[in-house]
Amino acid sequence: MPDSDKQFLLTYPNLADPDGEVVFENEHVVLQRLIVGPGEWEGIHSHPGNQLYVHIKGGLWSGRERGEVTYVGPPDLDGSVGWMDAISLGEEHESGNVGDEAIDLIYVTLKSDLPIAPEIEHKPQTYPNIRMERLLENDRMIVQQGQVEPGQWTGIYSHPGNQIYLHIKGGNWSERRGGVQQTSGYSEAGSVGWIDVVEQSEEHEAGNIGKTTIDFVLVTLK
Repeated sequence: MPDSDKQFLLTYPNLADPDGEVVFENEHVVLQRLIVGPGEWEGIHSHPGNQLYVHIKGGLWSGRERGEVTYVGPPDLDGSVGWMDAISLGEEHESGNVGDEAIDLIYVTLKSDLPIAPEIEHKPQTYPNIRMERLLENDRMIVQQGQVEPGQWTGIYSHPGNQIYLHIKGGNWSERRGGVQQTSGYSEAGSVGWIDVVEQSEEHEAGNIGKTTIDFVLVTLK
């Protein structure tokens, strides 16, 4: 990663792995995965802002500023999300896991302060056969969550591009184009990827060919 992009990364100084793992990066975004164990506090850190956090594995958070507890809970569920504005080191901000299990989260950090495609009318993603729940929308993104049951196919759909998927619960995917099966593979919880434009005429659809529900969050950048 170029030095100029390190400004978009978080550092939790109290953790054994303070920098976590960069799981995806391109000219628009950085995705960084961090795990906070039970009883651990992140340590005082800053946030660059323009960040979405996604809980792969939720839990019970508490927060402190200048050593004073500012909140405890309620618990965040798997797949829950939130928006993070800029926080300076001077605010002495940190959060801690006050639950009994590790919290696993991915930060989606936008590199620009401006929308990347302001000329496009952005709409929530739709699939013919599955329902998508809108979790968050602002002037930078639309965030949705969906589940695909074993044996279920999404139906033919298009993608506008500039999208990110994050698996909350993974599984075995397959895809078809024009009715012809193309690829299949297993996606683990926490796996992510970038989606470019897919036209309706490509007759693309995806299906869950495994035995467990696939749960995913989809981010559409504006």
